[in-house]
Amino acid sequence: MTQCVRYIKSHSHGGRIGVLVEFALESEHATRMDPFQQLAGDVALHLVACTPPGLAELLQQGFVKNPSCSIAERIEQASRAVRERISIVRFVRWDTKPAPAEPTHPPRAPASRASGAA
Repeated sequence: MTQCVRYIKSHSHGGRIGVLVEFALESEHATRMDPFQQLAGDVALHLVACTPPGLAELLQQGFVKNPSCSIAERIEQASRAVRERISIVRFVRWDTKPAPAEPTHPPRAPASRASGAA
């Protein structure tokens, strides 16, 4: 039976955007290998730059440093290099700048005073 090791990578951009990404691997040794460390940093950086709504969408996105390669393909490359299965379990992204609210209706004109009002 294969052991499952979890690894969390964090990244912060200018104190405004923060990301945590949880990976699953087969051994702790692989977490220390350069190809995995590069992948973990790259995925965290990608999540700072992009805002995928979920894990499936993240895996399909073109990698921010090389849009011709998807995140799933980037994971496969690192998996081959460390000779272990690697997967992303989950991620969370925080942004201190709130998203602009979309208006639900057009703005109304200011109310006018009725004639003869004091």
